[in-house]
Amino acid sequence: MERHLEQEHKFDVQEGFAFTDLRPPLARLGVHAEPAQRATLRATYFDSPDLRLLRANVTLRRRVGGTDEGWHLKLPAGGPGERIELRVPLSADTVVPPELARLLTAYLRGARLRPVLTLDTDRQATLISGKDGVALLEVAEDRVVAERLGDHAVRAWREVEVERLGDAGGIARKLERLLEDAGARPSASVSKAARALDVAPPKAAGSRGRRDLLAARLEELVATLAQQDVRARQRAPDAIHDLRVALRRTRSALRTFSPLLDKPSLVALRVELGWLNEALGAARDAEVLAARARDDLAALSSEAHLGLIDTELLGTLEAEASTARIRLEEVLDSPRYCETLEALARFATTPRYRSGRSPSPRLLRRCVAKEIERVGAQVRSALASDGPDAETAFHEARKRAKRVRYGAETLAPLAPKAAARLATAFTAVQDVLGERHDAAVARARYRGEALRAGQRAGHAFAYGVLAERERAAMADAAERFHVAWAKAIDRKRRRFLAS
Repeated sequence: MERHLEQEHKFDVQEGFAFTDLRPPLARLGVHAEPAQRATLRATYFDSPDLRLLRANVTLRRRVGGTDEGWHLKLPAGGPGERIELRVPLSADTVVPPELARLLTAYLRGARLRPVLTLDTDRQATLISGKDGVALLEVAEDRVVAERLGDHAVRAWREVEVERLGDAGGIARKLERLLEDAGARPSASVSKAARALDVAPPKAAGSRGRRDLLAARLEELVATLAQQDVRARQRAPDAIHDLRVALRRTRSALRTFSPLLDKPSLVALRVELGWLNEALGAARDAEVLAARARDDLAALSSEAHLGLIDTELLGTLEAEASTARIRLEEVLDSPRYCETLEALARFATTPRYRSGRSPSPRLLRRCVAKEIERVGAQVRSALASDGPDAETAFHEARKRAKRVRYGAETLAPLAPKAAARLATAFTAVQDVLGERHDAAVARARYRGEALRAGQRAGHAFAYGVLAERERAAMADAAERFHVAWAKAIDRKRRRFLAS
């Protein structure tokens, strides 16, 4: 499966537009415009009956003709005009390749794929190269005829695509200004398919009115879950962690603002999200423990006895991590997973509020302020306790600190700088308590392994060295916690919650 980042901007043009008219001003910019071979492209687009892919800025097509014919899956990326494109070679089979269909699980949520549109495009491409002959941009003049397969309605238009092929930032901006001066206008649609099927661009984060902040946040989180699901299926670095964080943000929003939401409609959803969190937690925790053991062994490699357990310990922990990942992938491929995401998507689209209307900013702020009080209660309990009770209380304080952080992120459109300061402060608390928790988990594992070593004195000693390293890490985190906590509870950071 080929993968590349597509950086593309589209412009609507009228019938009299001709890109050849722009060659003289382009030459004055020091670049060369060379027409490429004309191409006739035919693409069939696939989506669910209610166009779930297009509404999420995702396109799946089977294209015949041109230099890149094949199956193309385009997924949201970072900035405007950017998408990740995955390609699978063309075959005689018109059924969507399973490896692409599986990546769309979180977007489709159980809905079936079907052909929804055909596009016939007559394309004249022009390559824009620098003085060194390196291609910087491709400009495609397209005549498009689109047929919707539902009602067979036909639409036709002209457009120009500008795609970056290399480091062409300055030249691209100048070319786009030349296009606009020549009468071209930035397209309101993110893709040809979206234009043909009248699908509006997805709303930008925070674009809703202030009284709909919570609904906007939930919709944003559903989109993030789908994006991270794709990365997890591709086994991208830290993908399980990122998917788990997206789920945590979602669960946190439902908990923090639960006083404003209709409780009966939340109960079943929270149970299912808890089930998913357990599966993600098991896989991620196993990854973290294996990685921590690798770091511990590397840091203490000068200890002679550690060589006795290096392969034994890492082999066991990596096998556990692999098993947990396989179990997680089974969960992600299950009907229950799709049903859970579908229930969440429905709730995010039309959340049910206790009052019957969207909550005011004042009520949202009050919910976040209440979470700060709960963090404080857990911190006081932890500081007044010892041993396992203290660890349990600190772990609960960490979870509450995350809710404050995520709650502040929800409030960001109200007061961006103040919300960012609060989120940053509680992120520091969360991080230092997370380090303490990870060290405590690793220490407990090493002590358990030492006991299981039995008569193998060298093994027991080596595990003891590792356990002591983690005890020192816990002590260090405890010291840093007091500094982070003092900053987090500074009244100035919480002032905007009272407004």
